[in-house]
Amino acid sequence: MIRLIFLLLLSGLFSGYSYASCYGKGVEFASPIFVDLSDKLSANTPVWEAQYNTQYTGTFNCSKSKSNFSYTIKLPAKDSQAAIFGFNDGQQWVRAEITNKISDRTLRGRGEHSASELNSPMTIRYSLVQKPKDGRVVPGDTLMLDDALMVSDVTGIGILELPFWLLEQVGKLLTWLLTGNWPYDDRDMYGQPMNIKYAPKTTTCRFDNAGLTVRLPKMGVAQVLSNNQPGYTPFSLNISCQNMQQEGIADRAVEMFLSSNNLLASDASVLTNANAGGAQGVGLRLVKRDMPSSPVVLSPSNVDRGSATSLFHVAAGGSLNSHFIIGMGAYYYPYQRDGVTQGEINTSATLNIIYP
Repeated sequence: MIRLIFLLLLSGLFSGYSYASCYGKGVEFASPIFVDLSDKLSANTPVWEAQYNTQYTGTFNCSKSKSNFSYTIKLPAKDSQAAIFGFNDGQQWVRAEITNKISDRTLRGRGEHSASELNSPMTIRYSLVQKPKDGRVVPGDTLMLDDALMVSDVTGIGILELPFWLLEQVGKLLTWLLTGNWPYDDRDMYGQPMNIKYAPKTTTCRFDNAGLTVRLPKMGVAQVLSNNQPGYTPFSLNISCQNMQQEGIADRAVEMFLSSNNLLASDASVLTNANAGGAQGVGLRLVKRDMPSSPVVLSPSNVDRGSATSLFHVAAGGSLNSHFIIGMGAYYYPYQRDGVTQGEINTSATLNIIYP
């Protein structure tokens, strides 16, 4: 008798677990929600949140007067189940997580119901993260999620059966995180796809004080000829950089150098006077303040550094500050000592920022 009762209870347990009142058409998918993170996530703003509503549409029929529905979050906030995606073949890693609580829902009344009755708000947080041990690599800049939030008919699942159903959902979630495929079953009714794009802007740098004028002090010919680095005047090149990856990493190489159309033919470190009626036999030299004894060599080209001095260089994947200063100095240089004459010197140089 005891054995018979046990078998009957067991049969009742699983027959209840396999019965639902509203499903029957298989899982149906809403129109995708499109999200473009390209201008939302950066090293300066590594976290961004947005609110959405699921867009389930259509109708379904329920055979019971009271039907219960449960939601499966496929972008969980739990760290051990984190959904992390490597966009652009794993170059940028983004975690997506639904942060708001989504409660089960009960519908009353037999017959036809609208799928919109099951729609739910979602708050999704996106975060730039380091490359994880386990994560899904996205080939290209767009992730096409079949389902971010799924609703299932759990009518008829009793208290004793619910832990088994929840455990099964956890197993499905792990399968989905690893393979991208969710093993749907008959109880799953509606899913909300998402298309998430992340094509971050590439690293760029800007010369913030472009148009800078450096004025050297007036000096006599004798002073220019008798002093080392006569009229030395310090100045700064202020640089700002944008669109780095997380941790301030440049996603491409950045290089800076100076060029000019007023270079001494025999020495590209000397800027000659562009004013034909000004001082003769004397020009200007530039140095980096951290290398004061090494004159800066300039390029005749504003696109090809050639043998010119690199004022700044960072390789792709290198650390790059969002703001920094290149300390410089300028001084008179008598390149024709026996031909130096008095007068004004006007010359110019261009700071070039290239991405080799």
